[in-house]
Amino acid sequence: MARGGPLVPRRLRVVAAFVAAAALAHVLTACGDEPVTPTRETALPPLPTVTTTIAVTTTVAPVFYVVAEGDNLGAIAQKFGITVADLMAANAIADPNRIEVGQQLVVPPPPAPPTSATG
Repeated sequence: MARGGPLVPRRLRVVAAFVAAAALAHVLTACGDEPVTPTRETALPPLPTVTTTIAVTTTVAPVFYVVAEGDNLGAIAQKFGITVADLMAANAIADPNRIEVGQQLVVPPPPAPPTSATG
C-alpha cells in the first residue's frame, strides 16, 4: 500500500469536520444572542382586532288566559292587542264561536311596533 493511500479518507473526514464546525459556528454567530424560545421579556406581536356584534333577543314567557262567562275571541284578542286569527292559530281553534268557560288559551305576543328610520 502506498503511504498516503489509507490516510486520504481520514484526512478528508477531518477536513469535512472542520468545515462543518466552521459553518455551524458561522450560523450560530449570525443568529446573535437572541433567545430561541420566547420569554417574559420577549415582545409579542399585536393581536388582530376583532369586532363582535351580539344580537339582543328577548325570551317571552307564554301568557295564558282562562275563558270567563261572556268572553269571546274578539274581546280577548282586543284585550291583549292581537288579532283573532293569531289567537285562533295559537290555540288550534277552527270555529271562533266555539270556546268554553274555563278553557285555557295561549295568548301569543303582540306584534312588535314598527320601527321608523330617523335621519
